[in-house]
Amino acid sequence: PVATERITTLMKAVAHSRFGDESRITEIMADFPLGRCATTREIADAIAFLASERSGYTSGTVLTVDGGLSARG
Repeated sequence: PVATERITTLMKAVAHSRFGDESRITEIMADFPLGRCATTREIADAIAFLASERSGYTSGTVLTVDGGLSARG
């Protein structure tokens, strides 16, 4: 998840349904390997790298930017 207005709203709803208190969103995020959502800047930086000459030798790969969620299993 990326910290957008939509995701924040959804996380608050989950916190409300789980704990009865939307301000406990940090407890929901504690389930993430890095303890937080990605920032839009982190996603943009990955895209900028792939679009730049610095990744000129990059081909046929999937760049996973998920803060360790997929590695967790």
